[in-house]
Parts: sequence; structure tokens; C-alpha cells
Amino acid sequence: SKYAIIDAEGRAGNIDAARRILGGVAPQRGAAAIEVAKKTPLYRIDGAFSAIRKAALDADPNSWPASFDLDSFDEAGERILFAIQKVDGDFYSVVFASKGTSQVVQIYKESKAQVDNSIEDFDRIVRLLREAGCPGV
Repeated sequence: SKYAIIDAEGRAGNIDAARRILGGVAPQRGAAAIEVAKKTPLYRIDGAFSAIRKAALDADPNSWPASFDLDSFDEAGERILFAIQKVDGDFYSVVFASKGTSQVVQIYKESKAQVDNSIEDFDRIVRLLREAGCPGV
């Protein structure tokens, strides 16, 4: 991957690009946060999950959110949020990896597994939205 780089001396490469995608390198508020969010696909994804959850809880019984499987959505969403935070922390920690290449490789391997699982959970959420009849999905 172009984000999990290990240089010739066994050190992690520039981790900011990966952390930017995960939302870990971003200002927390104001106009700068809005600009970063436009380029950072996962920055504040928790807000999107909250909006979907609120729509399902407040839904008119005849609308699509009323038939949404909120329990499965919450489980997948929580796993995704945990994984994003863990992978971001892992990418940050490789800068301080003291055992060289083998430690960095292991951290990247664990991060890849978390990302792969999150992709499956995102697919699960899209499926749940389709099954509920969400427009535009």
C-alpha cells in the first residue's frame, strides 16, 4: 500500500496521508475543519452515523427509516468507529516503534485487518440501507 511505507532503515514513512484519510490529522473546528473534511472521507463519520440513527428513531412508521435494522447498524457503526480510532492510533505509533522493521510490519498488518473488517462493515451498512428502502443507495 502507498500508506504503509517502511524505509530502508526499517522506519515508518510519512504517516500523515493515511491519518488524514482516517480523520486523525485535522483541525477540530472552524473553516479549516470544513476544508479538511471535504478532503477527508472518514472525518466525523460518527456524525453521519448519529444522523442515520436519529432518523430511524424519529421516523414516521410509513417511511423507510422505520424499517431500518437499527441494531445491526449500531453494531457495524461501533466496530467501524473503533477500527478508525485504532488504525489512526496505530499509524501514529509507528513513528515511535523502537523494534524496527518487524514491529512496524506487525502494526501495519494489524491495521490492514482492521481496515478490511471496516470495509465489510461499511458494505453491511449499505446493504441495510438498501433493504430498508433508503433513496439514493
